[in-house]
Amino acid sequence: MKLTPGSKWSKHLIAAQSPELRRYLPETKLYSKTALAKLVERHGVVFVKPVYGGGGYRIFRVKKLVGQYEVKLEHQKRILSSLEAVHAWIEKVRKGKRFLVQQGVPLAKWRGRPVDLRTIVQKTETGGWEVTRLFAKAAGKDLAVTNMVIGGTASTIREYLLGIGYTSKSAKAAIRRLKAMSLQIARHYGRGYANAIYGLDIGMDRNGKFWLIEANTAPQLSIFKAGKLTPEEQRSLKLWKLYANVNKAAEQHRGSWRRSK
Repeated sequence: MKLTPGSKWSKHLIAAQSPELRRYLPETKLYSKTALAKLVERHGVVFVKPVYGGGGYRIFRVKKLVGQYEVKLEHQKRILSSLEAVHAWIEKVRKGKRFLVQQGVPLAKWRGRPVDLRTIVQKTETGGWEVTRLFAKAAGKDLAVTNMVIGGTASTIREYLLGIGYTSKSAKAAIRRLKAMSLQIARHYGRGYANAIYGLDIGMDRNGKFWLIEANTAPQLSIFKAGKLTPEEQRSLKLWKLYANVNKAAEQHRGSWRRSK
């Protein structure tokens, strides 16, 4: 059973093999001081994050200001006068591990906070793919990342879109585009790997363009907690159980690479 690699860099390269998916990918490179300098100069904002890891931890947001840089790491924020100082802080946290530097997507903010979108795509009974769940994640107070384990909050995507000015009709159209993109991504990974579920982190910029920030190969699903499930959650759980062996292997695979890295 060949499972999708846990490395964010490897998953980025797999997606980049597809001409159709390339347009969704923020510019991403393995971290180095040179790569940091090039991308922050080109894009103004970049994120620096571990190749292996999750939960929003050890993720830097570097923003170029006039003659200085604003750097956020979880609840810390520093204004640094040089790129050398930025690099030194990253190196102190990185400790020789492989990191990525990625173009910062200018996310369409809601209530003054960055928001990205999570779609859950699962393999169906016939071997096709289905978007079973989707929601919006807003960053916690003073945070640059939306991960819920460090303070992010969830809402429906419809609520988010209506909250930033979409009409009911345009929100429905955007959700259709989001689902189509998610299915396209799952099909591409599914051609080479056995995984039966993907959690896709997708950013929407101020122009309404969707970007694939990251593909999670063993997403944590709160639907497995006790309590009454919605029809949508029941469907997701049914598909998870249908491919339980593959899903459990993917979770073990994720645990093994996290422990080793």
